[in-house]
Amino acid sequence: MNYIASITDFFKSPKWMMNLLLGGVCVLIPLIGPIVVLGWLITGFWGRQDESFETFPDFDFSNFGKYLERGLWPFLVLFAVSMAGSVVIVPVIWIMMIPMMLIGAASGGEREAGACVAIIFPLLMAVICILVAIVLLMLMVPLKIRATILQDFGKAFDFGFLKRFLALTWKEILVSSLFIFAASVILTLGGMLVFCVGMYFASVLIYFSWTHLNKQLYRLYLSRGGAVIPLSPKLSDLPPAVPPV
Repeated sequence: MNYIASITDFFKSPKWMMNLLLGGVCVLIPLIGPIVVLGWLITGFWGRQDESFETFPDFDFSNFGKYLERGLWPFLVLFAVSMAGSVVIVPVIWIMMIPMMLIGAASGGEREAGACVAIIFPLLMAVICILVAIVLLMLMVPLKIRATILQDFGKAFDFGFLKRFLALTWKEILVSSLFIFAASVILTLGGMLVFCVGMYFASVLIYFSWTHLNKQLYRLYLSRGGAVIPLSPKLSDLPPAVPPV
């Protein structure tokens, strides 16, 4: 895994500045913008045979519809996993609040007991939120990769593949997720220094790094014996081959 290259490779394109500018402008479009940027990156990482970053396709608004279509499926998968996570964590929080409230009520006017409850409860909530976030990240990566390659929502949820992918690459998924989190904080803070507008352009670099690492994880998965996912024809700009008569 090459974590630094997941960011620096963006600047190998001769038109990286224009790509950063156009991608940042696209991110400003509510909801659809990030999907389009993701679709552009999918085109560059998964939709061509040439893997040189010097020839990475430039962001082109004339391909807006194509980018939107290609980015939609992984976006929907990520959204579904996020919603499933919220469905789990919200009831857990409410269930934990009940005994905490009972303990607080039973303590009466004792300040020390009340203070302990006030400290322990937020700590427990923080631990639970962190654990849920880690689980969601571990699930999102293989599902996003599968949805990207297959360009499909339903087929992305193959739990045999999910189990195999996690068994082979869980350590790298965890490290790459931590790297993306740290890089996101640094790049976003750096972008905010540029009149706060720069954080939108920083998000393009974050998406690029995330997609770059996903591609590396998929290759690592294959090198360790994982099964190849058939590439969707929707990712090819070439017409399908005509079988010989």
